[in-house]
Amino acid sequence: MSGCNVLIVGAGIAGMSAAMHLKRMGVEGVTVMERMSGDRYDRYHRTCGEAVSETAVRLSGIGRGCIVRDVDSIRITCGGVDINIPVEGHIIDRNGLLRAMREESGAEFVQGCVIGVKEAQDGFIVTSTAGEFRCRYLIGADGAFSVVRKGMFGTSPEIRFPAVNNLVEGDSETTVLGFEVSTRYHGAYRWDFPGKQGLRSVGYECGTDDIPDHVERGIRFIVAGSDRTVVKGNCCLVGDAAMLINPICYGGIRAALLSGRKAAEAISSGDLSSYQAWVRKDVMFDRHFLDALMDFRSWEEADYLDSVRPFKGGYSLLRGFYAILRRPRWANVYMSVWMAFRKGW
Repeated sequence: MSGCNVLIVGAGIAGMSAAMHLKRMGVEGVTVMERMSGDRYDRYHRTCGEAVSETAVRLSGIGRGCIVRDVDSIRITCGGVDINIPVEGHIIDRNGLLRAMREESGAEFVQGCVIGVKEAQDGFIVTSTAGEFRCRYLIGADGAFSVVRKGMFGTSPEIRFPAVNNLVEGDSETTVLGFEVSTRYHGAYRWDFPGKQGLRSVGYECGTDDIPDHVERGIRFIVAGSDRTVVKGNCCLVGDAAMLINPICYGGIRAALLSGRKAAEAISSGDLSSYQAWVRKDVMFDRHFLDALMDFRSWEEADYLDSVRPFKGGYSLLRGFYAILRRPRWANVYMSVWMAFRKGW
């Protein structure tokens, strides 16, 4: 049986953020276990929208060398109306960021798939295809179908569905993040983001759209839930394993980066309760986002057309307040969309 101080299950954005920040804080004995390797690992992570806000870059402590393009607006198309919202953000090279965090972390890496976890004296025993590991701290960063979450917390997402991201040839020079919403997408949306090297990222919930001519395709699961219990003793969940993705904009990179950092800070202090408190209090993870998504999924075509009428003359905060006053039944939807594009990515 191998032993370590901190075992991180999953080498995605959340897991690598935790490993990098543990190193920065002087925590030793960190091991990262990842089930994928080689091209399979690279492909999974590059078929992604790769959009993050400037705030996410600043708060997460990552280097700016991973930024490949700036974005300055979000365009929401609904009922024939384009709503343009100014933002400050970036398209990143996700694989480049992962390589940089891995190199900085100095952690030991093991390829293996976790089979089960259990509490043991002074820590945990993790059974995997690479053998058994005993650790003092355990971080579950193993995604939508987290074995750590199932084994230690017994919680499940309230919403989980597959989304496909296509890398297609096209104008990658645009600075606009495009979203199209309608009854076709069942409360979800179709996205069209600039990419890198002459490519764009076009995605949607599986089965809702025609398949475009693509260079590469990847599928990942969107998970969301209202249970915010992410700490049990010296075990914690981060990123998608903790169901921290924003249910409105599906922004997961910011939540992954920041949850990894906050978990590392808590472990460094010897008390994970501060990480639990952050997840419960931060507006990024408010229950209102999930409630708004449930509302979206019940909308008919008339609801979409009615909701965008206040914005036919363009977007402004004043028009947003007017929309809330005139259409109070959609107040949570309006506020959640606005907050998602401020706090969710």
